[in-house]
Amino acid sequence: MLDVAGRLTIIATPMFKRPAVFFDRDNTLIACDGYLGDPNQVALATGAADTIARLRALGFRIVVVSNQSGVARGMFSEDDVRAVNQRMNQMLLEINPRAVIDRHEFCPHHPEATVEQYRQDCDCRKPKSAMLLHAAQTMQLDLNRSWMVGDAPRDIEAGKSAGCRAILLRQAGLTPPPTAQESASIEPDATVETLKEAADYIERNLARRSPQQTSVTEHPPISKVSLRPPSDADFVEEPSAEAAHSASGPSRLEAICEQILSELRRSHQHDGDFSVTKLLAGIVQILSLAALLMAYIQTHSGTQTQTYILVALTLQTLTISLLIMGKQK
Repeated sequence: MLDVAGRLTIIATPMFKRPAVFFDRDNTLIACDGYLGDPNQVALATGAADTIARLRALGFRIVVVSNQSGVARGMFSEDDVRAVNQRMNQMLLEINPRAVIDRHEFCPHHPEATVEQYRQDCDCRKPKSAMLLHAAQTMQLDLNRSWMVGDAPRDIEAGKSAGCRAILLRQAGLTPPPTAQESASIEPDATVETLKEAADYIERNLARRSPQQTSVTEHPPISKVSLRPPSDADFVEEPSAEAAHSASGPSRLEAICEQILSELRRSHQHDGDFSVTKLLAGIVQILSLAALLMAYIQTHSGTQTQTYILVALTLQTLTISLLIMGKQK
């Protein structure tokens, strides 16, 4: 924009926040009958890789949040948890190169831990929501448009208390953990039997709106509870080197393009006038502003300044023409 002195002023605006899908790990993304500390025993749940890749294509970040009380019980170490997560990352990428998990967070605590250093009633252990809140703060996530997918009522409660919508997963062929039998204090938005059904439901409900009739069991939305600040007791694991490599270069550019497309679809889902012509007009407008910026920078050279101003005026005229063309369609 131009200030009172006629100078071009660039106003920086923060990048829009992206939504995320938070997944429980055990019996959600991987099969696990109890406590898993051996990476050689990792077995992916049916459709896990394709579901993650599909949700990333819709513009979601992928975050795994998992209670790992086996550490508190002395059954395995935090490094073992990281090794299992690393192996899961590798197996996902082997099936689908776009099945990238952006972040892992896990809680090693338990109020009745046998290992004293982990004996505490922390805020990061689900059904509390500090793991989700910490990831959202670190990754600049939009919790209002995010989802939690898990196999136990505590997953639903953690997601809801963080401000997300939540899906309860009951996968056939997997032995439900004891936590799945806990009484539910908060109802999920939907109950599904496969990860694909979870992705289907999320895609049908990208924007906040009343649930539609679907083939899965759905529940009315509930009000959000107050958010709690993240605790210093949060335990965070950064993405694996393989995942980071996969998310770089062309794959990273593709993800950015997919994100932009998703945001355009979402912001114009009720706008019947959206067209490629208007998109081009917006691009040309940006080029026009860039030309004005160059004219300002080259104020010491009268000829070049005039040239850039002429280019800016031409581009501005083209912008108006494109907008008019878009209205006539």
